[in-house]
Amino acid sequence: MFSESINLLGILAVSLIVFFIGWIWCGLLFKKQWIKLSKISALDIAKIKEKTVIKTIFNFIGTFIMAFVFANIINFIGVLSSGQGALLGFWIWLGFFASTTLLESVLWGNKSRDFFVLYGLYWLIVLMVSGALLVAWI
Repeated sequence: MFSESINLLGILAVSLIVFFIGWIWCGLLFKKQWIKLSKISALDIAKIKEKTVIKTIFNFIGTFIMAFVFANIINFIGVLSSGQGALLGFWIWLGFFASTTLLESVLWGNKSRDFFVLYGLYWLIVLMVSGALLVAWI
């Protein structure tokens, strides 16, 4: 199922772009809102800062794995255009992120509807951009 013809440099480039989007979204644009809506205490923030490098590395590895799997899905089902890739990103977001993980965090994880919107929009953007770029670069 996984193709040897996948462009790993394209996947790496998409991973870097997604990582950059996350840095802008959760770091520059909505840092205060994200902290408030995530219900992270000052003590938790201090703990997070202690292991920032390790967490950043693991986060990037996870992003790369996501892009790699996404690229293989695109290749396997034969997505041909960036528009189709973005649309696939939307469907993946709706089917696997919005309706499960994000919704569960509101229903059972004591997160607010605003958290769902903020984090949901982040993932929607990430998956649609990833889908569009992966089609072009793999």
